[in-house]
Amino acid sequence: MKKLPILLIFLGFAAHAEWQLVHTDASAARFFVDKDNLRIINGFRRAWVLNDLGKSNGQGTESFRSVEEYDCEQLQARVMQIHAMSGPMATGNLVARRSGNGQWLKAESETLDARLMDAICTLPLSEAPAQ
Repeated sequence: MKKLPILLIFLGFAAHAEWQLVHTDASAARFFVDKDNLRIINGFRRAWVLNDLGKSNGQGTESFRSVEEYDCEQLQARVMQIHAMSGPMATGNLVARRSGNGQWLKAESETLDARLMDAICTLPLSEAPAQ
């Protein structure tokens, strides 16, 4: 019963996200950053990242949505949580959910990680929600 409210929250979030394309790889998988939900939390930039595979991966997953933190000074990032979704662009059913291990990883130059780091560290921060 707890999964239904969580799923509804994430489905609503996906519908209101403003995904900005960052990279398309050789297999046509596309990588996006939600530019309207970019925040500073505990001194790090926190962003939603979407990996749209373009087709099912054979395990019923067509896209991944993750919450990631970026240390723009040290050029490192970590995954906080990741959701595997059955549909494109973070739609469909939640196939799996995992928490990150908190480990920081350096972004190697000329990689997808470096492209994501550059986008997240240079995009303007989102305005705080009205209270």
